[in-house]
Amino acid sequence: MSIKDILVHVDTSPASDRRAQIAVDLALRFEARLTGIGLDNTVAEDSFRALLRQAELAGEWRSGTDLPETFVSRQAGAADLVIVGQYDPDAPPPDALASPEDVILACGRPVLVIPHTGHFEQIGGIVLVAWNGSREATRAAHDALDLMTMSSRVTVLSANPDLDENWETEEVALHLARHGVSATAEMIDNEDLSVSDLIQSRAAAIDADLIVMGAYGRSRLREMILGGATRNILEKMKVPVLMSH
Repeated sequence: MSIKDILVHVDTSPASDRRAQIAVDLALRFEARLTGIGLDNTVAEDSFRALLRQAELAGEWRSGTDLPETFVSRQAGAADLVIVGQYDPDAPPPDALASPEDVILACGRPVLVIPHTGHFEQIGGIVLVAWNGSREATRAAHDALDLMTMSSRVTVLSANPDLDENWETEEVALHLARHGVSATAEMIDNEDLSVSDLIQSRAAAIDADLIVMGAYGRSRLREMILGGATRNILEKMKVPVLMSH
């Protein structure tokens, strides 16, 4: 995949300006066209257009009246990368927040979720790929190739792997290396911690600025009832996460 069209959701939340700036930085890196999307809100639109002018970046603004996640997902077919924000339970709700979970499930494109707090100088310098051999993990790893080719270090991590399955973790790292990615494989087995906690702990240990993972390997309802890595990461993430479903 070559990133030439980026779609970013813009709203009136405090985190939106940071998210839009990250989108601008990525568009400049890949010489991509940037589209801002949101409700018909002149404040959000004016702020986004000012960023485009300042960066001398090709792009446009689109607004709609559908639910934000529905509108974002419908527009995503013409994008290589979709950028949305993490839900902040402690902040007043903005006028139109696109649910990351709904966008990830509906849009069919890789979705980069930006935490509602924190400042990120770069994305993709040090990357942790959460690997479990699933279709979703496979898609995420390949969707993130463009971002990883500029990485100084990529760790392909299998957390609490099934003993009766071969996840081919080392083969995935070698495959990424053949694409010019400096990748190594790791396997961690600690039954005292959940998979999501192991992923985030290891990401912090290697100072990762991006986590790459598949989303909803089992049904969303099952994750809501039993818990799951996707929901836990989206709730507790401290660094940007690229998810594919």
